[in-house]
Amino acid sequence: MKGMSGMPPMMGMMVEKMGEGFNPMEMCKNMMEAVKTTAQMAGYATPEVMALFEDWVNQVEGEVLELMRQKGQVSPAEIAQELKVSEDTALYFISKLIRDKMEVLWR
Repeated sequence: MKGMSGMPPMMGMMVEKMGEGFNPMEMCKNMMEAVKTTAQMAGYATPEVMALFEDWVNQVEGEVLELMRQKGQVSPAEIAQELKVSEDTALYFISKLIRDKMEVLWR
């Protein structure tokens, strides 16, 4: 479903946040730093630890999707509060779902 200006709703929300001090470059910087840290840690992770992390990621993705299905339009802040994670983490999972081409738009 497309929102104003033919933009997907989540992208529209991110654009709106830009006017509220949201800095997409800062978010990207934080995500890249997290990826770098994760990559460094992965060098020490056993296959079992990596599988546990992947299971957790899949579980959180499912929780994000379920929350979106239940509530319809939901902000990253609401997702973060509901799942007890930071807003950056919520945005990471939303971005990951979009990147993985899973349907996250409201029906």
